[in-house]
Amino acid sequence: MNTALVLGVSLVVVFLVALLGVFLGRGRNKDIEGWLVSGRKMGSFLVWFLLGSEIYTAFTFEGLAGYAYKNGSAAFYNVALNDVAYAIGFLVLPTIWIIGKRFGYVTQSDFVAGRYQSKPLGVFVALTSAIIMIAYIDLNITGLEAVIKVIGHGAISTTWSEVLGFLILALAVFFGGIQGNAIQAAIKDILMFIAIGVMFFVIPFHYFGSFGHMYGSFIKQIPSHLTLPGVSKHLGVMWLITTVLLNGVGQWMWPQWFGVAFTAKNPRTLKLQSVFMPFYQLVKVAVITIGLSAVVILGFSKHINGNNVVMMLAVKTFPEWFVVLFTIAAMLSAIIPAGPIIMTSSSLIAKNVVQALKPTTTEKSMYTLTRVLVFPLTIIALFLTIVAPSLIVQILLVAYDFISQLFPAVIVGGLFWRRATKQGVLTGIITGWVIAAVLVLTKNDPFHGINAGLVALVANLIVFTVVSYLTQPVSADYLDTFFEHAFPRTKLPRGNRGPQLPISE
Repeated sequence: MNTALVLGVSLVVVFLVALLGVFLGRGRNKDIEGWLVSGRKMGSFLVWFLLGSEIYTAFTFEGLAGYAYKNGSAAFYNVALNDVAYAIGFLVLPTIWIIGKRFGYVTQSDFVAGRYQSKPLGVFVALTSAIIMIAYIDLNITGLEAVIKVIGHGAISTTWSEVLGFLILALAVFFGGIQGNAIQAAIKDILMFIAIGVMFFVIPFHYFGSFGHMYGSFIKQIPSHLTLPGVSKHLGVMWLITTVLLNGVGQWMWPQWFGVAFTAKNPRTLKLQSVFMPFYQLVKVAVITIGLSAVVILGFSKHINGNNVVMMLAVKTFPEWFVVLFTIAAMLSAIIPAGPIIMTSSSLIAKNVVQALKPTTTEKSMYTLTRVLVFPLTIIALFLTIVAPSLIVQILLVAYDFISQLFPAVIVGGLFWRRATKQGVLTGIITGWVIAAVLVLTKNDPFHGINAGLVALVANLIVFTVVSYLTQPVSADYLDTFFEHAFPRTKLPRGNRGPQLPISE
């Protein structure tokens, strides 16, 4: 196989896809609302691909197969968690859209600061979330590295290839905005469906003769990969249940996914996404099956990097032209989903930190700063990936432990419990983060079989509740105004946005 040709063609196509997104998305990039949430005018088709692209990333394409290769059926946690999350999204995202549209919110921190009437809390959530989100960017860079290592056989510098790939991404985000990224996501997902679909059907017949023989081989040759805890030794049934619960409630706490609620043109668009997004789960089942088949075909070895097994099977099984297609899909799956993450991180820092601390910052200056921050954030993520590489899924699981601690603040208190206070939110989050960090760093994850992040979240909820009862909430009149369109006591006329609410210091 001509590795230089495969990588060269793949990078050219990735660049052309990025360029197409820039060309088609540039029309709405006149202000922060257009650049970040597409003027709240994105329809069901693009929102479906945008959300799918952000959720089904290099992790799905490579990391999940690698996790199945290393840990067996424990990988099915990732199928179940999304279904839990979509059910939650069906209930809460339309409400978040209504509140966001009325008050002009474009970030998660806007929502938190508005609900609790606290700019300092908004700054805290924005800054810490932006830091945690770097882990998700790292995940995608690690995915790109896995592609290049397998295709290049170590002869091509992964560092410079990563830099080139994410420089293309940064430029595409800077010029194309969220609308351009959604178009790129549609192309990426179509190619991913084709690549994974072909592998899922070809591998059983090529190596085993049929699906039945393949599953029979799993039972005979790798039975420990089909049970819990099985080959993983410590990821048992309780770990699976608690991880699904934690990640299910935590999915919409990622600011880039929470922000998708602000891009839709109406609440019904978001309900449709929650109904139809589970179709993407078929891809995950196929990828896990491919990861299990790799154990039989390649042999199980601790020396094989799990992130690489999908690409290794593609190179071993298919002709060069298909490897090119597969490489393009894999590269786009690593690069494109990082776009909204970088955009959200930069907007959190510019709008919810810099502008909040310096109110004299004009909207134009803030918008310029938001776009410029795309480049240093990309560079930081690249640097951290190079100096601290890790298995893709491990990056994601640890990041979920921390981002899920926002659930009491954003959903419990943010939408349903009016007695919640900013002091309860802050102390609860810090408690959760400290406990999660201690358990993870002392290698007590899982803790007595339970996901460490869920242990931390329970402690967070207790502290959040107790401190909220001991401190003063925002006024009932303010909350009535804040929620009047989301939970109206009388039917309000359509399109009534209402006044902006001031946020106290």
